[in-house]
Amino acid sequence: MHCIYCKSNGPFNKEHVIPQSLGSFSPINPTIQSTDGLVCKNCNSVTFSALETEFKEDSWEGVTGQMLNVTGSNSVRILGNNVTMKCFSGIKDSFFDEIFPFLKLQNQKFVIDVKPQVRIRNYGGEDGYQVFSVEALERIKNESTLSKTKLEEFNRVKDRLKMSGKNNVAIFTGGNDPNDNTQLNQAITLIREYGITYNENQRKFTEAPRDPNVRFEVGMEGKITPNACRLIAKVAFNYFSFGSLQDKMQGVLYQQRFDQIKKFVLGKNNIIREEVIVEVSDDPITIHDKLSGNRFPGHTIVFFEEGGKIFSRLTFFGGKVYKVLLGECPDELLNSNFGCGHLFNPFDHSIHNLTQQPKINPSEEEVKQSFGLYRRIDLSGLNS
Repeated sequence: MHCIYCKSNGPFNKEHVIPQSLGSFSPINPTIQSTDGLVCKNCNSVTFSALETEFKEDSWEGVTGQMLNVTGSNSVRILGNNVTMKCFSGIKDSFFDEIFPFLKLQNQKFVIDVKPQVRIRNYGGEDGYQVFSVEALERIKNESTLSKTKLEEFNRVKDRLKMSGKNNVAIFTGGNDPNDNTQLNQAITLIREYGITYNENQRKFTEAPRDPNVRFEVGMEGKITPNACRLIAKVAFNYFSFGSLQDKMQGVLYQQRFDQIKKFVLGKNNIIREEVIVEVSDDPITIHDKLSGNRFPGHTIVFFEEGGKIFSRLTFFGGKVYKVLLGECPDELLNSNFGCGHLFNPFDHSIHNLTQQPKINPSEEEVKQSFGLYRRIDLSGLNS
């Protein structure tokens, strides 16, 4: 056994097909296990970990996942080098434009979910910022007496807040009128228990617009960076690799025809993005997407053969669709049933296969069996 990415002999680690920052899934969470001997510890814990952190904190998909808090995290961390978030509160006062706009899924659409929060600017002397909901800070403090682990978590957050420096803490809470400081005072008392001396420079109160359509607008501008593309290519190849494992054909992954995408993921040989991420579009992936005009708001990943090559299409949170070249298709894989596809719902953690005969209410074993090399998806009609 040796690593499919760097060809080392291990030790090996487990590798999630979809980064955990984008959600977890059931009844199985597609994972390449350490016992499979496909991904080494160094690739997973060093190279991939850094890619996933940057993707989480500085890509449209990663920031969207944090706004939706699909992982149940205690805080949001935004680096802000490659993706700039612009928030307009609708209050016509830039003071309130620093409120972090959490999101929630409602009627298959993302809507703003404003929460009382503590915002830490210039976190630890770095660029960007970190946001804690007041609810999370309260829970962490209350649970600190339950166990040593919970106490350590409280102390970690306490240390993080202390790193913020003077004049870098802002609190946003609600109130019924200019004299209702109940939530604000509770938040100030709370962060003092974390060791923060809150010296208030300015306090403002304003009424929220009565028209919900002008309350909040959020825009994100940025670029698709080389590292984000490496992460996207990794997910695509991991998905293909997991399918190969299910059909006990993982040996094909070591073939030279897949060297380019693996070197790209590792950041080697100056392979340009267009050689691997061959297309970025808003095109539909599934027939349902095309017919409904709406993309599934979770994650969709498919792979298929086209012109003697294996491609993957994938999208996260219904955003941009990336077409990834995995490599030349080996002759032994050419088959009319070649291909696979799944929808991953990070909101209810479910997995839905895109085979021609999907199971209704599948068992764990049936979900696992829906992954493979020959679970062809129906792409007919997408180009018509």
